[in-house]
Amino acid sequence: MLWLFFDANLSKVKRTKICNPVKQVPQARPAAQQGSRRILLVAKSRKIHRVNLRDSLSHPTQLVAISETCFLLCVFMVLVTGWSQASDLADDQDSPPGKPLIHSVLRVSFEEDKQLQTITGELVAMDPTMGQLILDADGELTVIAPNALKRVEELSTPLIATPAKELAAKVLTLMPHGSRFIATEHFIVCYNTSEVYARWNSELYERLYKGFYRFWKEKGLELTPPRFPLVALVFESKADYIEYASKEFAGAQNTIGYYHQSTNRLASFDLTGIQGMMPPKSQLLRSELINQIVSRPEAERTIATIVHEACHQIAFNSGLQVRLGDNPLWLSEGLATFFESPDLMSQNGWGGVGKLNKHNYANLANYLPTRPNDSLELLLLDDNRLRNGETMTSSYAEAWGLTFYLLKSKPKDFVKYLKSIREKPPGRRSPPKERIELFRECFGEDLRKIDRDFIRLMQNQTLR
Repeated sequence: MLWLFFDANLSKVKRTKICNPVKQVPQARPAAQQGSRRILLVAKSRKIHRVNLRDSLSHPTQLVAISETCFLLCVFMVLVTGWSQASDLADDQDSPPGKPLIHSVLRVSFEEDKQLQTITGELVAMDPTMGQLILDADGELTVIAPNALKRVEELSTPLIATPAKELAAKVLTLMPHGSRFIATEHFIVCYNTSEVYARWNSELYERLYKGFYRFWKEKGLELTPPRFPLVALVFESKADYIEYASKEFAGAQNTIGYYHQSTNRLASFDLTGIQGMMPPKSQLLRSELINQIVSRPEAERTIATIVHEACHQIAFNSGLQVRLGDNPLWLSEGLATFFESPDLMSQNGWGGVGKLNKHNYANLANYLPTRPNDSLELLLLDDNRLRNGETMTSSYAEAWGLTFYLLKSKPKDFVKYLKSIREKPPGRRSPPKERIELFRECFGEDLRKIDRDFIRLMQNQTLR
């Protein structure tokens, strides 16, 4: 098995427009309200440059496990440091003292390609040097640099999420002609592959969603419903997938799926290839599809990949984690690998939460004979261990194992840790010392004892 690593260089990331002028969902305000908005900032004439999250944050860390047909990918954005949840946008704003602007709905005008553009959204975070982080009605996050601003208005109407059908219509414009969508209770699945494969994906997503919420409720952590429809794009071919993904990050050809924190969408393609083997106009039954999937050698990784990326999306839309927040990579990947574990004996290929992850368990077992004494501390301190090709396999396995151990042995402490992490503002990366201090505060001062107990529990697990 060959493990490849790709860390996109910022200069290689392709830049795309993601925000056409956004139409505000609420109806136009009555005439009495039309004059109630306040002009918060009028920029002086100067060179304008808009920073897009896909440029500034899309450094996909791609983990690709390659056998002949088996891949595993997880994409996370590198945080831009410097944002803070401040109460003022800038010193030159006409803003009443003490009135916080975070979560206010703004209409922001800026110049791009020598044309004036407008985006309407909720202010999530800001910084005088990094700019504004705006959440729009489609659920996308965008950064606008300070020198790109022409005019900022605060609106009195709330931000209302784009309805599912309207959002689906927008997403379909990003896909090949003839693509369709399925709307479930919580997901919009846009696809140009077979309907039966798309529905199977949507069933996996919904099953994971229900299991995810039930699991955390049992742990004493109430999650919030997603504010926006959860969008998944499922392409028929890898070529279609690469064409789409290449507009978001470099190196898409080395991946098979990802969740993007700025667009809030996940994307993958038909990992079975069944559609291409079917005679024209033939119909595939759901039972036949599932039998085809689970009977293949790569079935376990296929299902794990689909569930893994959906887990990221649910975690960042349920209040468990904060998009572009100070999330240690071991934690994000540990959670996704904890939930991804397939069950090929179940009806859909995924049987529930917290089953032993055979893939990562085997990798961890292979790592233990050469595992250094400070491996746990390095995992907590250094996200790059999950990005580096030489340490990636063992670090993902260790992240899964640590999460498994903590949730089985210290569930209340784990919930406390999650709550502490999500309280941190977007865009701020904690220094290593703070990371260790928070971990010790939640789980205990003695890291060596935690490490011994962790390894002991792993060694006592048996594969079934």
